[in-house]
Amino acid sequence: MKSFVTNSSRIPTNWSQKKKRTKQRYISSQMERNENKLTLGFTEKYLENLYDNKKRESGIKKKLIVNYGRIQITTISNFSSCHACECELTFDRSKWQESDIVILTDQTYPHGERRPNQLWFIFVHESPLHVSIADYLGNKVNYTITFRTDSSVYLPYHNYKPIDPTHGPDTRYPLPSRNYATGKTKMAAWFVTNCFGKSPRNQYVQELSKHLKIDIYGRCGTKSCPRTSETECFKLLEKDYKFYLSFENSLCPDYITEKLFRNGYMNNIVPVVMGASVEEYERVSPAHSFIHVDQFESPAKLAEYLKYLDRNDTAYNEYFAWHGHGVIDDWKPRPMCLLCLFAHVVDQLQPHSFPNVSQWWNGACNGRKLRWNPSSR
Repeated sequence: MKSFVTNSSRIPTNWSQKKKRTKQRYISSQMERNENKLTLGFTEKYLENLYDNKKRESGIKKKLIVNYGRIQITTISNFSSCHACECELTFDRSKWQESDIVILTDQTYPHGERRPNQLWFIFVHESPLHVSIADYLGNKVNYTITFRTDSSVYLPYHNYKPIDPTHGPDTRYPLPSRNYATGKTKMAAWFVTNCFGKSPRNQYVQELSKHLKIDIYGRCGTKSCPRTSETECFKLLEKDYKFYLSFENSLCPDYITEKLFRNGYMNNIVPVVMGASVEEYERVSPAHSFIHVDQFESPAKLAEYLKYLDRNDTAYNEYFAWHGHGVIDDWKPRPMCLLCLFAHVVDQLQPHSFPNVSQWWNGACNGRKLRWNPSSR
């Protein structure tokens, strides 16, 4: 049977009105978006060179980093594997004035005189609808570390590495030799524990389930797969299901969590996504690897397309054609190493502040909505 998949929107032209974008346009937009923005790898290497020079010339003293927010970033407490390991992390807020770096993780912030060369970092990995930033901060913050691609330091949940970095969403790959539909007897699964997310995902699933069988696992559904048995849950996904509902709890810029990478790609299941925009998913995903709800005018139309893929193994397997052309990293980013480096070389850096950080963060999700209007049901 002839496949419908013909363009970068990842959906057949008779299913979607998205315009085709060329690979060159994709590359250009990436360069424009990332110009003048720090990246974790580039920044870390640059700071390592500054640190090495300083260590040779004047020696290194231990630096203090204070996690000031109520949300504790426990993943940054171990510096032993870092290039610069002479740092200590404390959750004792009373030490903020003597510290070299203050990490702000929510609306909690210090009051009082700030020491010279002290750096303030916003470090947030939840959506702005769940964690906001205090307006008081104004221009006091030096750098941001978040999942947003326009952060000072971009820290995604996972990482896709194409073998050829020029590949964009229009790239076409040959079909895989393996049939990924084999043995999959069930349509769609959704693992969810937060039944009251800020996105309209519950309404969407309710409407979608009128047209498609969806197995809902967790507190919000009728099926169970304990989080303590995560490996078994993932085996269940890979073995039985063709589609996974990777629906985020918020509709926000760049908000794409492990639901896409770990639950979807790493378990050989086609993710159906909701959260960031189609273009934002395209920027971080393999070519032709996901289905976005906004590519359809309604849940009924989406269900129609998923049923088509269920009947057509060739079209279904095109969503796995990227395999062998890139890898999904079970990425272990090391922001603690970056923070320690910053603490040691701040006196060698040009003064820098992130302007109007609360405005940049708090209002980022305003106006974001689905193509489908729940009130139109």
